Amino acid sequence: MITNTIQSLNKLSITGSILFIFLLLLLHLVKQEIDPTWQPISEYALGDKGWVMRLAFLSMAVATGAATIISFKFYKKIPGIIGRILLAISCIGFLLAGIFNTDPAITLHEDMTTSGTIHSIGAGFSGMIVFASLFFVWQSYKNEIYSEIRKPLTYSTLLLWVSEIVLIISMAIYLPRNNGNLGPEVLIGWQGRFMILCAAIWILIFAKQTIKIKV
Repeated sequence: MITNTIQSLNKLSITGSILFIFLLLLLHLVKQEIDPTWQPISEYALGDKGWVMRLAFLSMAVATGAATIISFKFYKKIPGIIGRILLAISCIGFLLAGIFNTDPAITLHEDMTTSGTIHSIGAGFSGMIVFASLFFVWQSYKNEIYSEIRKPLTYSTLLLWVSEIVLIISMAIYLPRNNGNLGPEVLIGWQGRFMILCAAIWILIFAKQTIKIKV
């Protein structure tokens, strides 16, 4: 039986992911000084209207956190448990990214501030959502109660993984050209945006589909 608490968490997760997508798209309009071809989305948190990007990160933290709690009821086997752990780590990552501001993208590793270092760690943690998606799909193929949600979850996971692979390949191509540092010649900005949007879409679909499971 779906309780009111689960329904509320489901709505919270959906709302958080939609808000993130909306705010990120809005920032491309209101902060046009950021070059999306190479500057990461974290740089929207710097300077004027930076609070909008921080709110966007916190919205994703809420979305992934609510999805993690929901998964306790619907994914109780080993793959689901691993998925929920990874999703919880991702939630912590988005939370850190929202609380601690990044350094400018051209900052060298040895010159990074404490805030920038913690933000980078958070960014790494947030990427665990990519691996979490695989484990939830894995469990969906192990029991017929997931048959109704299997295809949407699989398709959204494939999209997320395509976006991650595209980003990794782009980084492998461009980063060596600038000694492993970001810069105007390291054209991975759009790929990073595509990946994070796919992550928000995955959370949205995960929340919408999971509530359909009959447990």
